[in-house]
Amino acid sequence: MSNRMTLLRNFVVLLAAVLFVPPAVHADDHEFRFANGSSWRGDDGDTVTLVFVENGVEQTLRGTVVKVDGDAPYRLVVVKGEIAGATGTKAVFESDIVSMTTSDGGGKAPEESGRKRPTRPSTDAGGKPSTSDASAESDSNKPGVFLLPWEGQVGIMARHDEIEAIAAEADKYGPGQIIVLEINSPGGLVMEGDKIHETLMEVKKRHRVIAWIKKAISAGAFTALHCDEIYFMTVGAMGSAVMFSGQTSISGAQLEAWVKDFGDVAEAGGRNRIPAECMVTRTRMASYDKDPETGRITWYPDMRGEYDISDDTQVLTLNAQNAMHSEFIDGIADTTDELAVLLDLPEWHEINDEGRRIHKRWIDNVEACKREVPRIMRDIQIKPEDQQLVLLEKLLRWYDRCEPVMLYEFNGPGGGKEELRRTIERLRRQRARQGRN
Repeated sequence: MSNRMTLLRNFVVLLAAVLFVPPAVHADDHEFRFANGSSWRGDDGDTVTLVFVENGVEQTLRGTVVKVDGDAPYRLVVVKGEIAGATGTKAVFESDIVSMTTSDGGGKAPEESGRKRPTRPSTDAGGKPSTSDASAESDSNKPGVFLLPWEGQVGIMARHDEIEAIAAEADKYGPGQIIVLEINSPGGLVMEGDKIHETLMEVKKRHRVIAWIKKAISAGAFTALHCDEIYFMTVGAMGSAVMFSGQTSISGAQLEAWVKDFGDVAEAGGRNRIPAECMVTRTRMASYDKDPETGRITWYPDMRGEYDISDDTQVLTLNAQNAMHSEFIDGIADTTDELAVLLDLPEWHEINDEGRRIHKRWIDNVEACKREVPRIMRDIQIKPEDQQLVLLEKLLRWYDRCEPVMLYEFNGPGGGKEELRRTIERLRRQRARQGRN
């Protein structure tokens, strides 16, 4: 009897397990958590607002989720909707997403750690800005600056793109704004110099551009020389712009062209070309006299002056002391308050923090690239063949997001952008043929 009861009990349990299977999660139910701490859960067909970063620029896409493809951490969210005034379908990798919300309230709003969105000004009963907002509006009208930290290797960390972005922000407030480039760069890619030159020459037509230097070496010095005014920190240094072709410094006509570029840029910024040319080659020399009464500087392309600044045994790197004594720069400031005095401002006031956010977005992008690309390359080697296409598409996406790092830090993984694109197309065709067969 006991055995029969046990069998009956087991049968009832088994029958319950078969008949009362809990409902499965819908196949199209997706859940994401983003780097800033926000999250989203929803289905295909949801109407969403998607904030993402592309090429270091934050963009907003409003539309309908078409599908979610791939596996974490390489999922793609495909949204059909409106972006930058145009309608289309956009595929965004989850690692590029800042926040994602469902317009009907189904999505989870960004948590406190995420980026806060600007709020509309509050008004009083008469429709006028409240006292606190009126104060903020008055504050925004104070004379101030747009500060852009410009740090790291030129062409990779420090680029013309960020200068263009802060100039576009300054344009919103009309011509004549003060843009401060806080330069701390050991140099970098000379090819970026042409883009920087074109950008700064255009920006200077509309705004007052300031270089505030901790370190401006090589291409960093070339950038600083474009600016309307140059200020050093006490530890500041500028110069040493020797150009290399491979492991060898350039010579001949190529060197002369680089020397001339430095001299021309210095003169365009209102500075003497003689010391600027000494930053490029030891074949140039510089000395100067300083009138004890007027302080007027007279430069010489040799050693005849009272003060020697660069002989033919060295490439010139100016420090704060000799740069200031020779009046090649406009002043020395170690703090923003000190810089405000030199800029003839009543106080240091940053009109907004967009320059700092522009810098941070790109640096975060670079760091994410350096962190994720090696992982993708490793996964390509070990993941099954049916996952290869998603990984290669992710790699191609990093070329679009962070091409300088892909080219110069990782030596063009996947055979370079175009070869990678051809590989992806070939795999897509193979998959399509397999599907038909």
